[in-house]
Amino acid sequence: MAALLLLTGPQAGRRHEVTGEVIIGRSPSCTISLEDAKVSRRHVRLALEGGEARVSDLGSRNGTVVNGEKIEAEMVLLPGDRLQVGDSTILFEPTARASLADRAGLGEISGSPVEELLPAAGPVAGLYHSGVALLSATSEAMVLRRAAEELSRGVNSDKAAALLGGTDGLLTAAVVGAEKVEVPRAMVRAALERKEASIAGGVLVAPLIASGGAPFGILYAERPEPFGPEEQRTITALGRLTGEACTALRARQDPGRQVFLIGSSRQFRKTVEQARRAASTAETTIVWGEFGTGRLQMAEYIHSRSPRALGPFIVVDCRKHPSLVEETLFGRTSAPGVPPASSALLEADGGTLVLQQIEALPRHAAERLSRLVSRRVAPSRQGGEEAVDVRFMVTCDAPLQTLLSRGEIDGELAKVLTGTELETLPLRDRRPDVLQLFEHFAVRAAQARRKEAPLLTPDARRVLVDYDWPLNVEELRGVSERLALLYAGSEVTALVLPPEVQTGATQGPLTLAARVQRLERDAIAEALRTARGKKIKAAALLGISRPTLDKKIEDYQLVVEKRRG
Repeated sequence: MAALLLLTGPQAGRRHEVTGEVIIGRSPSCTISLEDAKVSRRHVRLALEGGEARVSDLGSRNGTVVNGEKIEAEMVLLPGDRLQVGDSTILFEPTARASLADRAGLGEISGSPVEELLPAAGPVAGLYHSGVALLSATSEAMVLRRAAEELSRGVNSDKAAALLGGTDGLLTAAVVGAEKVEVPRAMVRAALERKEASIAGGVLVAPLIASGGAPFGILYAERPEPFGPEEQRTITALGRLTGEACTALRARQDPGRQVFLIGSSRQFRKTVEQARRAASTAETTIVWGEFGTGRLQMAEYIHSRSPRALGPFIVVDCRKHPSLVEETLFGRTSAPGVPPASSALLEADGGTLVLQQIEALPRHAAERLSRLVSRRVAPSRQGGEEAVDVRFMVTCDAPLQTLLSRGEIDGELAKVLTGTELETLPLRDRRPDVLQLFEHFAVRAAQARRKEAPLLTPDARRVLVDYDWPLNVEELRGVSERLALLYAGSEVTALVLPPEVQTGATQGPLTLAARVQRLERDAIAEALRTARGKKIKAAALLGISRPTLDKKIEDYQLVVEKRRG
């Protein structure tokens, strides 16, 4: 039976069988309902007609993409085609070529339980169990830790380690049975430079290597008794299995991207400095603030500059349906046609797990999570629990203690997640950054369409800075991208700005300090225009020194345009 497999998005991992017509959209009445703002209420239709799967867009706002191209008319899906609907990537699986049948003449069927047929003792059993442990690991840190554990059992050693690096130095990834190990340099060179597994009495070393590649680390084992050829074969095979497992994980993971925070105002610089200090620690970080202030981006910034930057960055949106949140956090067992899913706690091993909008986390899920966090364990896919090394981050609307006083978070969970708190400022408190952010978003949107960015007139710049931006950076992003689309390469005046921005910039009482700042900014801008961009002349007109003028130009994010005349 034909099926749709959701690879990414709100329902990632789900499989929907196609028997007739399938409507995909944001509406709960759709066959596949996606909680995604980029998806229209009724977005796309797929139907089996005459043995073919036909897909057509239903006039959606953002369109439907098949294999990287937006579709304009109805088209036929082929096996392996991918639909992109908002943030969801959907793989089309055609009707299976295999079918069920009652076949005669097979003779008597003899069966045995799977567990009885799997190897239970001996070298083959050891490699089988090692392979299962490595394949079920969800992060590179977990692969290396399990490799060290399996090596220790497989060769009966007192110490075992999986180490990454080159001959100039090794970065310890996992050590079992000791605080640290000292590896003979000559044996490391043999493993990394000549791809050799070597024995020296009670010391055993083999390279970590995948097919077609060079060694990128070693496995190490040590014990009082000397090792033999059997142990040498075991560590060699385990080194190859570990290399393949690490390579497969790296191929599936997105490369770590560098995250930048836009803004140079004094208030924002203080926040960025707090984030840098938080990045240098391993404790839980609570990022709180209003909607649209970039809480999740701030968490990603902290992760990208922490020692865990090369590890996974996993986000669990606690605002989703409770059953989906629990499945994401704690994993799920397998079902017919659906493999088991690892928990987010396991996937984040060696990296960072972000609990987005934690105040929306269901109470029963919060209680279970607090128990797991306090013991630093995660649900295992094989059943039971296993130790994990995860750094937690939390995004929310208010400080943790405020949420606790309101009864919006479980007390035990708040206790185990207590750590550094950092507030993301609303845009009205960092007005000097508005124009810089506008330029960033507008240039990026224009470049995506191979257009020139729009140019703001002085009156438009003033209106943008004066507006309070109740939805913060997210609202500014939307306005910037819309103007970049409508006025690419053209001048944008205040009259073409959205009505709410024009009216909002003039509404509401201003404090005396705000009125003084506005007058000072306008006076400096007027002096610069009169002086045709010459700062010395503008400073003289204002009766202030040149350094004072430079400082105020920086504070108000004014652009100095030099003109001839």
